[in-house]
Amino acid sequence: MRGLINNKIMARMGLIALIALFASFNVSVVNAQAEAAAPAEKQTAARGLNINEILSAVSRASSADGRANAAREQKFKAEQGRQQGRLNAMTNERARQERISDQLDAEYAVNKITIEELQGELAKELGDLQQLFGVIQQNASEAQEDYKTSLISAEYRGRSEKLQIMVGKMASLTELVSMDEIEDLWVEFQNEMTEQGKIKTITVPVNVKVGTETDEEGTEYPVYEATDQRVTRVGVFNAVFDDQIAIFNEDVGLVALDRSMGGDFVSMSKDLQSATSGVVPFKLDPSGGVGNGILRALVKQPSIFEKVQEGGIVGYVILFLGLIALIIAAIRFIALSGIKSAVDKQAKDLKRPSIANPLGRILSVYQDNPKSDAESMELKLGEVLLKESPGITKWIMIIKIIAVVAPLLGLLGTVTGMIQTFQAITLYGAGDPQTMAGGISQALVTTVLGLVVAIPSVFLHWLTSSKAKVIEETLEEHVLGLVADQNDEVGHH
Repeated sequence: MRGLINNKIMARMGLIALIALFASFNVSVVNAQAEAAAPAEKQTAARGLNINEILSAVSRASSADGRANAAREQKFKAEQGRQQGRLNAMTNERARQERISDQLDAEYAVNKITIEELQGELAKELGDLQQLFGVIQQNASEAQEDYKTSLISAEYRGRSEKLQIMVGKMASLTELVSMDEIEDLWVEFQNEMTEQGKIKTITVPVNVKVGTETDEEGTEYPVYEATDQRVTRVGVFNAVFDDQIAIFNEDVGLVALDRSMGGDFVSMSKDLQSATSGVVPFKLDPSGGVGNGILRALVKQPSIFEKVQEGGIVGYVILFLGLIALIIAAIRFIALSGIKSAVDKQAKDLKRPSIANPLGRILSVYQDNPKSDAESMELKLGEVLLKESPGITKWIMIIKIIAVVAPLLGLLGTVTGMIQTFQAITLYGAGDPQTMAGGISQALVTTVLGLVVAIPSVFLHWLTSSKAKVIEETLEEHVLGLVADQNDEVGHH
């Protein structure tokens, strides 16, 4: 700091010297031109060369800067003293904390030895009780986990929390369980075994799903509403009310499944709820609804309509084609049955042909050409037979085409579904076999739909084409007979 002040003073002294040199040069010039200058100009030059005033101003500025620098230096020295005081205080505090740390380390070592000695004395005093407490702790821990999902806990709430406190106490090295607590554990075990063999109807709150909400991250989660319901509990296996199934959740209690069982389970459930005595058939869930229980898995099974929806657009196209094949087959079967009936009726009265049926139209041609030779008559009747054939077999080929196209469309849907499944595996991995199996199942739905449509379509095609073929064969028989009759008549004449 002192060097900085000295540098500033030296710079100002240099500036003063330059001003003085410039002033001396001006004085010399003025003296050299004194004789030629006017009196007014001499007075002006004299006023411009007042060096004393310049030196006085520089001296005053230098004194002010000196005083400011001195004050600033004094302030810096005072601040340095305060910082040094703080440093000394922190150094003393560190030394004090180090002494405390050393003292605590020594106390910790002594306490550690004392605890080890006390633990040894405790183990010696416990003796066989230590093994007993270990068995009690193990059984209490297992019971605690079982009670979290047990349907009996819906009636006896708080059992799991009580056992959790007991297990924590037995795991502690400073507390022991009392005889009363051990007896309470025995009572809980006994109550669980007793309740497992009972069928009871109780009124408890049941959480029913009423909708879904979306959080800030866009994830949907279900929203439940708790209402009191009369629930029939079958041991630890099933809990039913109305036509629904309930499972137990430790956090919220009984929760109704989103869907109910189909088939005869609902009727059996209602019979059980209304029964007061006797034997009632009922389907039990051996898993008790724990995790992905049997009933929960069966409830998740999609219905036929849901399976059809999994087929997507290809599945809907296949079903639409199947509906078309069924409609065509029904229409043609009815129409062919009517034609067959009319032909059979006409065959019984060949003398009075009716143009309302194919055989009648053939007979009309025969009767309209009585003088034609056999060859000409055969051509005329053959021409009429060819005209009648498309009317008999029309639309039947469409059924056959649908029977061929349906399985091909099913294969197309399966291939596209498998491609999507493998793309998902590529993006998200195959860590969840259930998801991968679900994708493959959806892909195979279209194949099933294709076969479901193709197999009946083949049968419908056979049915309608056979009926049309019978009619055509009947017409051909009568045409051959008429040609033979015409041949006989021509030969007779």
